[in-house]
Amino acid sequence: MLQRLKPMLSGILKLLNERPGALSVQEISLALDIESSALRPMLEMLESKGKIVKVEIPCGKSCIGGCTESDTMTFYKKDGEQSL
Repeated sequence: MLQRLKPMLSGILKLLNERPGALSVQEISLALDIESSALRPMLEMLESKGKIVKVEIPCGKSCIGGCTESDTMTFYKKDGEQSL
């Protein structure tokens, strides 16, 4: 199974390496044509290996994404980059 995941994991790392800053789960999902429900475990695996960093930003009242104040927006970036 890990053999089948390697190209997808490499694709995630390549995308995060090519684009500056952090990308949302939705942005990664759209760019790589992977369902976000399938993408999240891969992102968590890369995070646990120290390859990427998860950045959660509290969603405020001015959020246009339709979230509530208790929600967070989740982004990922290559390890070693500056935060948002």
